Amino acid sequence: MTVHKFIRYIENQYSFLRLRKTPYGTMRYKEIQDLVTEYRDYLDMCRRMGYDMKNSFVLYPKDLQKSHDRTARRYEHKKDAKIKRDFIVAYRQLSGRLDFEKDGLKIVYPNTPDDVAAEGHALHHCVGGYVERVAERECMILFLRKCADEAKSFYTIEVRGQEVVQVRGMGNCGMTPEVEAFVAAWKQGALCAPLPATAA
Repeated sequence: MTVHKFIRYIENQYSFLRLRKTPYGTMRYKEIQDLVTEYRDYLDMCRRMGYDMKNSFVLYPKDLQKSHDRTARRYEHKKDAKIKRDFIVAYRQLSGRLDFEKDGLKIVYPNTPDDVAAEGHALHHCVGGYVERVAERECMILFLRKCADEAKSFYTIEVRGQEVVQVRGMGNCGMTPEVEAFVAAWKQGALCAPLPATAA
């Protein structure tokens, strides 16, 4: 892409896109710089999606705004699919290592990112925002449940390595003595237990 082609393309797009409005009725491109910024975002998404960056159809779409929005939807879908896949793989690799049950309480694993979001909604805290961190192996989110009512959210545990970073219940409340005793026993019995030796 030459500077001349870039300027000509942006000027041509701006001539008809400057009148486009957002769904809220405001002008989408108040000035040409807004269009340049959106074009940069569009090209960056195309690159991340693995599009052919030498193809003029990709580089100079007929309607930049429509192409940008369509590519953004595809990019988010692909990103969401990758996060979901990486999230599931992260828990699969635990393969029951952190299972623990004692005094009517037990550790439960989320099956999907939606389970983590639902946990946050049920307990009125922000664990739903941790899904990407789990997918990127920054931490693991586990649920502490009462054995008598395993389906009902009780406490949420964040683990990094072999450290319990936080344990939060309804409205972000801290641990009760009962929960604290369980977590201490779980740490000793499962979380910090040495990994079994692998066969040579």
